Amino acid sequence: MANELPAVRPSRWLLALYVLVPAWAVWYLFVAGGLVQPEVRPVARAVEGVSAGVAAAPEDAEQILGILAVVPQDARNARPPRPVTDAMLAQAKSQYDTLCAVCHGPDGRGDGPAGAALNPKPVNFHGRTFQERMPVGATHWVVKNGLGNTPRRSGMPAFGQLPDDQIWALVEYVRRLGR
Repeated sequence: MANELPAVRPSRWLLALYVLVPAWAVWYLFVAGGLVQPEVRPVARAVEGVSAGVAAAPEDAEQILGILAVVPQDARNARPPRPVTDAMLAQAKSQYDTLCAVCHGPDGRGDGPAGAALNPKPVNFHGRTFQERMPVGATHWVVKNGLGNTPRRSGMPAFGQLPDDQIWALVEYVRRLGR
């Protein structure tokens, strides 16, 4: 019995540390919201030349205004240089199915499988705000230049490699999808 060591009791401070730190961590992560993903919403700014009185879903209106805020004014006023033909629309449908539907969905409602992971979500071409407030020139600019290198930091890629006539046909196709 001579080799027995006396029982060592941990200090009260160490016991308090072992209890308080895990309790604080649980509180922070599950009560204070440490594990909750923050909500990120697009910020819309006043855009010159765009009226603000359309009754639509707030997210839809904010999204379109946010896009318009990065599109240059002269691009918003652009128009197709020639009318879009039925043959061009048929080719645009094929391009939409290949390039756009994965994010915007087959019907253009912004519900494509890849679009589910994007923030902000892809534009719904059926939305009233898109149909009424997004000029064809602005849509052309977005398709051509994308929104990835703009303050919007959207997942919308640039398709500037397409000929301009094809982009205008694609713009006309997505406008018709929403009607």
